[in-house]
Amino acid sequence: MLRHYLQWHIIHRCNLQCVHCYQDDYDAMMTYDQMIGALDKYEKYIGLYGYEGQINLTGGEPLLHPDFMKLSGEIRNRGIRLGILTNGTLIDEKMAQDLASLSPVLVQVSLDGPEEIHDSIRGKGQYKRAIEGIDHLVRQGIKVNVSFTAMKHNIMHFEELARELAGHGIHKLWWDRVVTDDETLYLSTIEFRGLVEKTLKLQQKYKFISNDRALQQLPKGRCGYNCSAGKRLLILLAGGELMACRRLPFIIGSIYDDRALSDIIHEDDMMKKLSCQMIPDECRNCK
Repeated sequence: MLRHYLQWHIIHRCNLQCVHCYQDDYDAMMTYDQMIGALDKYEKYIGLYGYEGQINLTGGEPLLHPDFMKLSGEIRNRGIRLGILTNGTLIDEKMAQDLASLSPVLVQVSLDGPEEIHDSIRGKGQYKRAIEGIDHLVRQGIKVNVSFTAMKHNIMHFEELARELAGHGIHKLWWDRVVTDDETLYLSTIEFRGLVEKTLKLQQKYKFISNDRALQQLPKGRCGYNCSAGKRLLILLAGGELMACRRLPFIIGSIYDDRALSDIIHEDDMMKKLSCQMIPDECRNCK
């Protein structure tokens, strides 16, 4: 059974102000009734096409939403897989226990380097809070993925972060380069390739390092990653906007539209174009 992913930004408010944040609205938040209506539409959509659904709740910071646990419970009650994307700073022992009761397939926590580097990006004291959150989650038996956003000023600290995480029982440390117009943050092609080569070598020592997402932004003119945008990925923002990908500046419709979700998706020209993209044979057969 093919899996479909809904990345659901249930709230745009956040307790941090990261230097690379692409959020341009910090006020939007769905009500519980609106979220249930959206969930109803998504459940019908995956049922129509026979998908196994996975909803990754995010924000802003999703744990700030007053109905986070209530919505998460409803998602699980409907047999839909649940993932949680968080900065980890709000997770204490009680919260970790509550999250464990939901049986999420993963909780992803963002770390952008060792303490000094991470705090320079996300705020003083946030590294320790995130690490404490990770430890609470791991003690509850929750699979924890750590996400590293690669920027000019932190890529040289990736190995140090991996070394620090080695004793914390995480499932995966994966990385993705920052998407921004700010040239002081964005990696050059040479820097990107250098990080790919470095992390491939580090995988021999740290088995939890993953390059699964690194190929989705290869230099221009090459395509080595089968991006799921427009196929089996959908973004839902807290204002109800629907997107193929959070990093593509195109709104394809609104979840509050009277039309079925399948009609919203398949009648949009951008989604039609994205759904037709194929992997070149030379990439498909690459070992």
